[in-house]
Amino acid sequence: MSGPAAPSGDLPSPEFMRTADGNRLLFLLRPAGASGAVVQMVAARSGEGTSTLARDLALIAARTPGWRVLLLDLDPPGQRQADWLRARYRPTAAGQAIVSQRMPGVSADMMVHRLGGHGLHVSELRGAWPAGAVNWTGVLSVLRASFELVLVDSPALERSFDCVMLAKDVDTSLLVVEAEATRTAVAQNLRDRILEVGGMIAGTVLNKRRFHIPAPIYERI
Repeated sequence: MSGPAAPSGDLPSPEFMRTADGNRLLFLLRPAGASGAVVQMVAARSGEGTSTLARDLALIAARTPGWRVLLLDLDPPGQRQADWLRARYRPTAAGQAIVSQRMPGVSADMMVHRLGGHGLHVSELRGAWPAGAVNWTGVLSVLRASFELVLVDSPALERSFDCVMLAKDVDTSLLVVEAEATRTAVAQNLRDRILEVGGMIAGTVLNKRRFHIPAPIYERI
């Protein structure tokens, strides 16, 4: 979905997630007083909406006063989130453009961009995606000290086993399941793979849910 750029100085609005729902989810994912929380968002299949939900949640979290939030794009090629935000974010009149900082510990050229004067940051992997599994442990240890919340947009299990390898290093994983599309056995396989390596699962987001009963009638049931 494409849309107009945000007004000068403002972050783009979430595409699908309501702010109230996002804040409730953040309350569950990041306990009060917790620092450097790392949350992986992942699905069993591609196309279930993981990247959109991760970005929406990051946009909502970045509006929390004092929070530095990083949207860590680990879904190859590792630059779609940065491209989306650049296309829709208009720098402030003071000329606050996206600035870059190189993070150590990654074999490729990992950059972290800050959006103007806001608390939202997004990663971008420049160059070819590293061959084979990547050890992100060192990167996450650096990021924990730099951000109140890191939201990891991971590749689907059908594309890469990296999400399972990451599960043991993040604080928790949030599974994304497409309503009326993802088979139960497929979602359970993702859950089991994460639990087998000692990963924690915060819960499951049922995405793209369709309401077959009109809202006024549903409210009366």
